[in-house]
Amino acid sequence: MLESATETLTAPAAPSLPTSPLAAHADEVFEATSPYDGDGFRNHCRRLFLFTEMLLAREGTPLARDLAYAIAMCHDLGIVSRGDTGRTYLERSRSLFAREMAGYELSAAQDVVDECLIYNHRLLPVPNLSPQADAFRRAVQIEHTRGLLRFGLPKAPVAAVFAAYPRDNFDRVLLDFTWRTLRHEPLTLVNGIFF
Repeated sequence: MLESATETLTAPAAPSLPTSPLAAHADEVFEATSPYDGDGFRNHCRRLFLFTEMLLAREGTPLARDLAYAIAMCHDLGIVSRGDTGRTYLERSRSLFAREMAGYELSAAQDVVDECLIYNHRLLPVPNLSPQADAFRRAVQIEHTRGLLRFGLPKAPVAAVFAAYPRDNFDRVLLDFTWRTLRHEPLTLVNGIFF
């Protein structure tokens, strides 16, 4: 039987996202904190989660799905958060996560969660980093190279994530992130991102 034109043109279903109370709260925190219109920033966080999940699965590294999602949704919020403390936006993201997720039981050691939030933007490998945090670090590189780097992941599933969660206005968001970082904490570029 032939498929209808509509069925043929329908995009594949978006990769699923967790729906637990922790994941729902992470979405609420994101919505309350992000100052940006459009879907670009939200989709960036969701792509990061999905790439991290793929790397974790490929390597057999355990991390609860809803916790990985919550980390991904909060990982950049320190750039725009006004009520959190820390020398860098990475530390403020960790502070925000600790404050907002305090009432939830997290299924990973606190040092693993902290590493995921502090080291996710490191371009260079970090000695003795937990495999969970290293998966986040490499997922950020998949995201920012638009899939050019894949760390062994097949091209098709990576492309499917980009198709399901498009960039929208994320280039504008990145420009604002860069401006905020250069203006308020330029040393983060060398003491936090590269080293």
